[in-house]
Amino acid sequence: MACRKSKSPYLYCIVLIALTTGARKSEILNLTWDDIEFDIHIAHIKDSKNGHPRRVGLVGCVIEELEKIKSSRDPRKNLIFASKTAFGRVDIKKSWNSALLSAEIENFVFHGLRHHYCSMGAKAGASGLQLRSQLGHSSASMTDHYTHLDANATRFIGEHIEQRLFKGDAYANK
Repeated sequence: MACRKSKSPYLYCIVLIALTTGARKSEILNLTWDDIEFDIHIAHIKDSKNGHPRRVGLVGCVIEELEKIKSSRDPRKNLIFASKTAFGRVDIKKSWNSALLSAEIENFVFHGLRHHYCSMGAKAGASGLQLRSQLGHSSASMTDHYTHLDANATRFIGEHIEQRLFKGDAYANK
């Protein structure tokens, strides 16, 4: 909610993209209007950290926010998140820090949204390959580094084993 209330017209959309795609801040800030395929909800990330371009799926709320931004954009600027005063990209550091302060969130950096995406994706049942593809990782170990599951997210494994052991008989041999 703090991002939505930000003075920055872009912060909410930028954070939505990060949360729903796992894209890096630089990848998001470098997006141009030519990189978005609105009809099929795809963003083309051309400049990635590992040098390999990739495509990421965009969810409905992101498309809606991008359309709002597009309707009021300066047509001379092809960057989606263009600076209002210059022809470069916007700097969100101040608005990001203000949003964190407003939301009473401490010790959190933007890159943490990438870790959150990966953890939530794993909890939702995404495979390692799916997460690796979306995040643009070249190794499974890097994706594993980004995935943080708590005991509640992994309890189902023990519950499954319990069901198999007792075959529906609640603790049969107690």
